[in-house]
Amino acid sequence: MQQPQVQAPPPDVLYNNGLRDYNAAKYALAWQEFADYLKFYSNTDLAGNAQFYLADIEYRQGDYQKAIQDYDKVIEQYPEGNKAAAAQLKKGYALLNTGQKDAGTRELRALIARYPRSLEAQQAKDRLRQLGAAPTASKPSPGRRRE
Repeated sequence: MQQPQVQAPPPDVLYNNGLRDYNAAKYALAWQEFADYLKFYSNTDLAGNAQFYLADIEYRQGDYQKAIQDYDKVIEQYPEGNKAAAAQLKKGYALLNTGQKDAGTRELRALIARYPRSLEAQQAKDRLRQLGAAPTASKPSPGRRRE
């Protein structure tokens, strides 16, 4: 006996339902909708956004380790997507929230270097200032030679 084929909802319906439920803080439902979106439509323009929202739900629920892994997927698999900078910012925050200050600081500095004019870069600079860290990694100044 053959299993019935699962019919996926149209991509825009599935994505919009996920976004609606995310915005309504129905995170379990939204997570499932975005996971289904990625399962059926992983090569669409909105796949990176769906991956971002999965990570963001985990972040909002305090599962920072899982969020870090899923923000990495956005950064690595959808580097040109419109959520890449936001994913890197939130990954930096998640690292800081897990006590990984050096790694979080590096991530925020990398974001500033990669997307210098973005709103996320400004937010990263603000967070680094709060931590008492410079927005850019300090380079050792070369010593002057006397001739």
